Amino acid sequence: MINPFKKTHWIANFPPHYPFYKKVVANLVYFFTGIIIHPRHNLLTHTDLIRARLQLKKGDIALLGNLRETSSFFIKGAVTHTALFLGNKEFIHAVGDGVEFVSLHHLFTEYDTIVILRLPHSIRKRRRIIKDAIKYAKTQLGKPYDFEFTRGIDKIFCTELINESFKHAGHDTKLKTFNRANSFEERILKLITSASLALRPEQFLESNFDIVFLSHNLKIKKKLVLKL
Repeated sequence: MINPFKKTHWIANFPPHYPFYKKVVANLVYFFTGIIIHPRHNLLTHTDLIRARLQLKKGDIALLGNLRETSSFFIKGAVTHTALFLGNKEFIHAVGDGVEFVSLHHLFTEYDTIVILRLPHSIRKRRRIIKDAIKYAKTQLGKPYDFEFTRGIDKIFCTELINESFKHAGHDTKLKTFNRANSFEERILKLITSASLALRPEQFLESNFDIVFLSHNLKIKKKLVLKL
């Protein structure tokens, strides 16, 4: 028997003094549609959320930007994080607390930009690759976050989780989890922090995935940039 409440994420982080009846309505709308109707404090619009929700399919990659967090100073660009959509309003990602599940509601109300990428339909055995990528990502649950961005399997960072999941599923992403230091500046940065060579979220735009959605505040002009 199908349980409609399995893996359902309820909205709890409403603004202070938000009316109870509006909480009920917001949760009902979110339960049946995945669309968020209550006030938010991030830069994504209601239109962004509705369009993105209607676009999302299992196995999609979300590139997200939280432009107000400290990480945005170190991870340059309009996107600073990655997550894999599992379906049923649920993602998996690697954050400071480690690899964990996260609700669509949390990501859509915490981040300021979003790009959705999808495995091209021309890829052979596409469904199997998506299934295996999700399966591999789930095996990483609970693994600690790699704050030092080092090679190895004991710890993992967000882009590593996504890239390695698809690579283990047999898909050539065209990306390396760790880049080579080519310029003098990159070699100097490598001496300071190995994070400088780690795969950046925006590099997924140059990978073997299709771009299917951009939030209203993003555009591609040679590279992904914020609209002014």
